[in-house]
Amino acid sequence: MALKTLTASTEITQYVLTHMMKRLNETEPYEEPFPYIAVTNIFPDDIYAELIENLPEQSNYTTMGERHIMENGESNRFEFELASERINQGFNEQQQQLWLGIRNALASSELKQAVFNCLSSGIAYRFGIDRSEVNQIEAFPRLSLMREKPGYFITPHPDTRKKIVTFQIALPRDRSQLELGTALYRRNLVPQHVLGKPKGFRGFEKVKQNPFEPNSAFAFSVINTLRKKSWHGREQLEGDSGIRNSLLNIYYAKQEHVIPKQTIPKCDPEIASQIRNALDEAEKQQ
Repeated sequence: MALKTLTASTEITQYVLTHMMKRLNETEPYEEPFPYIAVTNIFPDDIYAELIENLPEQSNYTTMGERHIMENGESNRFEFELASERINQGFNEQQQQLWLGIRNALASSELKQAVFNCLSSGIAYRFGIDRSEVNQIEAFPRLSLMREKPGYFITPHPDTRKKIVTFQIALPRDRSQLELGTALYRRNLVPQHVLGKPKGFRGFEKVKQNPFEPNSAFAFSVINTLRKKSWHGREQLEGDSGIRNSLLNIYYAKQEHVIPKQTIPKCDPEIASQIRNALDEAEKQQ
């Protein structure tokens, strides 16, 4: 279907959802080092081309916590939440139709069911249920466009138990950023994985790095138990990396967890900063 014939967000939603469901149904999951899927061509090609040309202006993004502030005082990680209010404020009318259509497809119950079916082994393991029961679990999606700049990194972590599934869609313009994908890790304390490693990466073996391929998706079931953890991270983006654009769809276990961390009551800026830092650290440890 030609994109120019889609005049309303509802039409875009159905077009995108039909395509995504087909791609997910064709996807075989991986089980090691923890259950995950990798999907190419996740959006219809014409939709992907349009969204790349219609990403928000930098000024419409918000910064992501103090731990992403570099020594020069600049942030290296930004977020644009794909909530209706933000979409209406940040885009013109035609762009609103595009992003509302995309957002509604990604937030649909049909897509949630397809994603959970793909990751049923990990979700069943986490909740101690049969794989046929995973779609009985309630989940609440939160969607954000992410923008990361050189200097950004995040050490291996399993994600908080507040999350059930993390679903990332890579949004590079071309194939020049293939090395910027998220890496999967496992614990390994042999010397080669400890000595000479940056702080936070010591004792971790990189098992796989997903290519940051245009129009590709990576999703995993969040596992954070004593026996098994969904360790993932991203080494520091170097100066020539360019901007790392992606779309995150996080399925949370409770509705109240969908509220963005930036929503903190107004108070002294220093106290607010301390609150954000404490929330960041608590989330990484959960």
